[in-house]
Amino acid sequence: IVNIAVFLKPLVAEFGWSRAETAAAYSVATMSTGLGGIVMGHFSDRLPVRRVVLLGSLVPCAAFFLLSGLNSPAELYAWHALMGLLGFGAIMVPLTNVTTFWFARNRGLAIGIVSAGGALGQGVMPFIARELILEQGWRGAYQSMGLIYLAVLVPLALLVRNPPRRPGWAAALGGDGEANPYAIPRSWVVAVLCLAVVFCCTCMATPLVHVVSLGTEFGFGPREAAGLLTVMMVFGVAGRILTGRVADRIGNLRAYVIVSLSQTVLAMWFPYVHTLVGLYALSALFGLGYAGVMTALILCAREFSPQRNTGLSIGLVAFFGWVGMALGAWQGGLFFDLDGDYVQAFLNSSVAGIVNLLVLGLLYLYTVHWVPPGLALGGSR
Repeated sequence: IVNIAVFLKPLVAEFGWSRAETAAAYSVATMSTGLGGIVMGHFSDRLPVRRVVLLGSLVPCAAFFLLSGLNSPAELYAWHALMGLLGFGAIMVPLTNVTTFWFARNRGLAIGIVSAGGALGQGVMPFIARELILEQGWRGAYQSMGLIYLAVLVPLALLVRNPPRRPGWAAALGGDGEANPYAIPRSWVVAVLCLAVVFCCTCMATPLVHVVSLGTEFGFGPREAAGLLTVMMVFGVAGRILTGRVADRIGNLRAYVIVSLSQTVLAMWFPYVHTLVGLYALSALFGLGYAGVMTALILCAREFSPQRNTGLSIGLVAFFGWVGMALGAWQGGLFFDLDGDYVQAFLNSSVAGIVNLLVLGLLYLYTVHWVPPGLALGGSR
């Protein structure tokens, strides 16, 4: 989905669309990925996960070929919606869900490693896409991306397995009598987490989607500007693994607070750093924090969820994360169009991060520093 960042300016140059209008494709993709994650997360609780992931591997290939022929914003939005709803939505949540059941110990590290693969791909593919655009034009680049995804994703999807001897793990691992250690019902805890994730992902999306355009606005070449996103994603690999390891040691929510604070502080500085070396360093640090958030929120969703519905809960949290990503991407383009620069847009992203931290403080009170049992408000659901 991050590939829209490198297709943004070529599409604007070709069709004369505004940046907000073009960046809205990212918002459409993220929203549809979130909806797909809810549905596919539910199915991953009940069906062999390979079937779900195989569907998600085939759809993006078709969507890229359809994008190569687009001529209107409606087509741009439709094919990104298809890619998110039945493509990435059928990969991300089901894979993270099944991973949580493969590992009883060091679950944070396992999720960190799995999600690190996504960060690596998000770092490498935009760079490849930029090279393809320079060599083949944006239409040819979309077609080549479709072939790459077909050659890589489908064989890997065929290797995915459910944990052995657990074809019906959702029923076996949780029921209505599941104990609730928190001060409020588990469903309420998940709801508060969803609220926090909206603002958390609004904070992260503006740098992710607009850092390449920011680099070109500062006069850097297309390769150097695309490299900012690549650095952000490559360092994100380390951030996801490191956060997973930290979460195993200090707890999932505490790790989430730390990485959320990191991305909140760093996001506002992008418009003020005008050297290429400085922007690369800032992108690396932001990558560590933002990517750690992606690991921590999955772990929190898994921890707080009723175990019979972990896929559904992870899907819900991911959906609200995509809502935040959509808002962050859209507002970045909107405020650039209004102001002619990215200062206010990146400041807005940090303000959203502050709201996220306030909600996480509330969540901390309900879970880690919880109310005594006599004052609890509900049961296990």
